[in-house]
Amino acid sequence: MVAAKAQELYIFSNPASNIPAKALVAKVSTKTMRSYHNNEREFRFMPELQLGLSKNWMVTGNMSFSNMFFQSKQQFESARLYTKYRFYSNDEVHKHFRAAVYAAGAWSNNPLVYQELNLEGDNSGLQLGVVATQLVNKFAASAGVSYVRQLETKDKLNLGLQFSNHALQYNLSMGYLLFPLKYENYKQTNLNLYCEFLAQQNTDVKVGFIDIAPAVQLIFNSSTRFNVGARYQLTGNAHRMANRSVFISLEHYFLNALK
Repeated sequence: MVAAKAQELYIFSNPASNIPAKALVAKVSTKTMRSYHNNEREFRFMPELQLGLSKNWMVTGNMSFSNMFFQSKQQFESARLYTKYRFYSNDEVHKHFRAAVYAAGAWSNNPLVYQELNLEGDNSGLQLGVVATQLVNKFAASAGVSYVRQLETKDKLNLGLQFSNHALQYNLSMGYLLFPLKYENYKQTNLNLYCEFLAQQNTDVKVGFIDIAPAVQLIFNSSTRFNVGARYQLTGNAHRMANRSVFISLEHYFLNALK
């Protein structure tokens, strides 16, 4: 059931835990921000499917549509494939520690414009990372690091800044189960609070940033999640599309969907 580990279902990053084996997750999300260049409100829409191939291995596929790269209307922009393998698990009653490795590949038809590397719409590229998650009672914390390589070589919009091809990305994510105070059944609505710190340090150009990302999550009937979060830059000198953004998503778990 989703609610059994609800406080580690982070909004802006992934924990070391996977979705249940043989489960299918359907997710739709939107990201919105006010563009740095024209001060207009821009949107990205992202449909996604997740498959639990086993208790240790899952895959995710998504697409994105947006008007974020100087388009006048929403249009298809990218596709992405993500996989995660949990290689370590130490589970106890109301407590566990897990570790996983993950990889992602993305294709985007957008030009290379910004020094922030993002494989969820902005850039074509590859990512390889590791993440560890500790859960104790109602609190969960997760830390991860990944290497990102963007692959665009020709379509570049030169704004007088150095382009970046390589970056390290970090996250420290925390979640707390606020409600229910006591579990009675899996039909109870869960309310979870999150705070995540998300950072990038480019390795070929001396730029980077650190963001804070608070979020709220509701889980209904242990199968449907509604997430609302915002992301704000705390410090940084990287050229980005925007320093603030809002993220909203809805997802539903179909347990034992894979026979």
